[in-house]
Amino acid sequence: MDRVQVTALANVSGVIAKAETTFVTGPSGSGKSTLLNIIGMLDQPSSGTLTILDQDVSRLSDRDAADFRARHIGFVFQSFNLIPVLSLRENVEFPLLNRKIASRARRAKAMEYLDAVGLAEFVDRRPGEISGGQRQRVAIARALVTEPTMVIADEPTANLDTKTSRDIIALLDRMKSELSTSIVICTHDTSLITPASAVINIVDGQTAQE
Repeated sequence: MDRVQVTALANVSGVIAKAETTFVTGPSGSGKSTLLNIIGMLDQPSSGTLTILDQDVSRLSDRDAADFRARHIGFVFQSFNLIPVLSLRENVEFPLLNRKIASRARRAKAMEYLDAVGLAEFVDRRPGEISGGQRQRVAIARALVTEPTMVIADEPTANLDTKTSRDIIALLDRMKSELSTSIVICTHDTSLITPASAVINIVDGQTAQE
């Protein structure tokens, strides 16, 4: 920040297991978002390594990092980040556009994942025509449609009521099992954590896996 160096994270270590759900918890300002940005290859750590699929990806060039991220990592955001002028099907199909997939196959895949999250009857609606919980389901379908190695969900239930929040976590857990995808969920709400989940708790920029 200007000439002042701010250390967001230090002495951080942890393992995200394949096809398991890992929760990242901690108070505001503890470094959770920075950790997610590093895991998601949006930011580079100033030291240390990030290993995904037995490859150190922490020092890849911007182009190689973008390519690896597109192939292996999906994102779910608390603000949904859907494109308002596109239909739900078009939103889910969007990540497939830069792949060599025929348009009919792209549409079919988007329909498959919208059906998986329980929204098959709404595929032609736009994001503004459905509820917040439904928009988050669309965001989950979009994150999963590329069949990534890992999905990172940053406060995916922050704008939702308690029941819908639990439904969203249950949906992520079910899709994790069906697709063998690792799920990383950042949350302030520890009541959403299931007994079988791994937890990385961050306090003052330091982490410990519980």
